[in-house]
Amino acid sequence: MLLLFAIDLNVNPTSDGMPGVQLITKLLSWLSQLALWGSLASILVGAAIYGISKESGHGYNATRGRSLAAGGAVGAILAGLAPSIVKLLFQAAS
Repeated sequence: MLLLFAIDLNVNPTSDGMPGVQLITKLLSWLSQLALWGSLASILVGAAIYGISKESGHGYNATRGRSLAAGGAVGAILAGLAPSIVKLLFQAAS
């Protein structure tokens, strides 16, 4: 016989009193900054590859450069939206 018990459990995540909160916050800020720098580098390198390849008649490499630049743009968008996405998903699941 299988009995299922529904437990009413309320969770309210907070960082009050947690040791190392400021360090974790600083590390997450640094990680976000690194993601933005990586995205900028990807956009710049992709644009350079695209421009040079397009002018020299190498269509395949031009497409790769365009993809690299687009990936950098998407990375920058995700780096900026990541905290909001996590908060939105947590609230949706609650």
